[in-house]
Amino acid sequence: MLDQYHTEERTLSGQDTSNPNCLLALTQYHLRRRRGAGNSPLKAISKRSCSESNGVDDRDKKCSFHRALLVPEIVRLIFGFVQAWDEENPNGECVGFVTQTEGKRSLAYLGRTCRFFHEPAIDALWMNLESIDPLIKLLPRRMWGRNRYPLLVRKFMRKKHWDIFQKYASRVKTLRGPSYGLSTATQHTVMAAIASYPKATCPLFPQLTEIIWREIRMFHRSEPCVSLLKYFMGPSVTQITLKLHCWPYHIPSEMDVLTEMSNLCPNIVSFTAQFPPSSHNDPCEEVGDIISNWKKLRALHSCALPQSVMDQLISRNTLESLAIELNNSIYPPFIGRLPESLHTFSLGGSSAVMCTRYLKNVHVSPTSLTLRIGADDSTIEDVADLFRILPDHFSNTTVQTFTPELTSSYWMSRSTDTFRLDLSVLRPILVFTSLRIVDLSFFSTAGLNDDACTTMAQSWHSLESLALGTVDILMERPVATVRGVIAFLAHCPCLTNLAMAFDGTRRIPEVSDIPSGVVNTRIERIDVAHSPLMDVNAMATCLGTLMPCLKKVDVVQLGREDDRESGGRWEEVQKMLSCSLRSQGINTD
Repeated sequence: MLDQYHTEERTLSGQDTSNPNCLLALTQYHLRRRRGAGNSPLKAISKRSCSESNGVDDRDKKCSFHRALLVPEIVRLIFGFVQAWDEENPNGECVGFVTQTEGKRSLAYLGRTCRFFHEPAIDALWMNLESIDPLIKLLPRRMWGRNRYPLLVRKFMRKKHWDIFQKYASRVKTLRGPSYGLSTATQHTVMAAIASYPKATCPLFPQLTEIIWREIRMFHRSEPCVSLLKYFMGPSVTQITLKLHCWPYHIPSEMDVLTEMSNLCPNIVSFTAQFPPSSHNDPCEEVGDIISNWKKLRALHSCALPQSVMDQLISRNTLESLAIELNNSIYPPFIGRLPESLHTFSLGGSSAVMCTRYLKNVHVSPTSLTLRIGADDSTIEDVADLFRILPDHFSNTTVQTFTPELTSSYWMSRSTDTFRLDLSVLRPILVFTSLRIVDLSFFSTAGLNDDACTTMAQSWHSLESLALGTVDILMERPVATVRGVIAFLAHCPCLTNLAMAFDGTRRIPEVSDIPSGVVNTRIERIDVAHSPLMDVNAMATCLGTLMPCLKKVDVVQLGREDDRESGGRWEEVQKMLSCSLRSQGINTD
């Protein structure tokens, strides 16, 4: 066993430790070694290598730590990967409101492993707070317990309580709030008690750089929470996201905090203020007054702003990302050309007609264009009119990403309806010949046949990522077949990501019928969504010939019996492709 460890250590020592894969291998190696340390003479970690000095002077002695783990920068990099586990699941998708604690538990274990790991692990553990609950509950229970009198908290604030709070609050860089585990009154009382301590200064989190604050409408009348922000906002904050679902029902103390935001946080580079889509009174003037004082603003997501504020932003030529939400309110029009520095432009409205009206006098040349269309108050004709004006207002040589989304006209959610695309609706988009990413996943593909797919592929020859009909809420049966997929593979040689709903029950070509040279080795995963399928062997042979590196086939599992059968057939296709790759010695994990 010991000889195996020494051999593996010499192998790993020669690797590039800047590679995350190598760092993961190092971690796994030391975990295995730690488990088997009972029979090994190397189970003891030298005190010198675990002290605050990095142990470089003790290189000649045998130590259970790999030398790479004695470099603080590498340790913090590894702990950063562990900390990020709670933000993304293994598939790389955001977990949203689902609380994940594996990363936090791992960091807590690492912090107790040795003194060398303690500080980096604690820094990573407290870097991002989902709420202020953990900090509040470090204090005595009498300060926040439900059965206590909050007004008595002030006289019990002692130095040891302040020291505990400051030890961890000084590490926080991202804060989400408010807390819904404690009442807002309790949060106000505890924060006021901490702020009143003689040595305390606001902001209470001196290294805080990002604030994400989300209101819940049902609690607002009894527990207003926006005024808590005054304890956290300061010069170090550079990013603020406010989801003000309760607008315009804020009390004066909350409005005072929002008004002073530009003075409390003068160095903002990214600002987001979201209001309910059903709002008929978006604070255009109020938001305009706030952001007009931010000279370094680079990313903005808000309601429509007055012409004077937009002119001021344009004159600075620092804006890189702009997202406008029109909602149902009366919005101020904008006339002019947005700055050349703008790379990402997004426009959302409760209807396609509203988006069309706003773009009437706007000209912009971004690389990314996103449209969020309220489907409840729109028709396919309205969407066609919106698409028709895009070539007149956006540069067809600079736009590389096009993403139209269908949302609810009244709620912050996906639409419960969809529209059937056909070539006549998409024809204005075909002039954007530099497109690399096209996401039409929210629309139905029941109106797009193989010829339409061929026309699209010939126009978007630089395409790298395509999503077509995979998030269709009605899951209509697609018309295009595998030959439509072949068209995109033939005319888009750079295609790397493919998600497309197509009819897999007909027109599956034999291997001899596939055009010569149509082979894509970039695609390793495709999403077929609700695509129907009958012949498993023919489909597996066809896809394996077209995409020889294909490892994964994603499919939507539906409740209907015939759809479940198609899902099972696609799983069989997946197994056949995996077996073929493994027979060639290719890893399919």
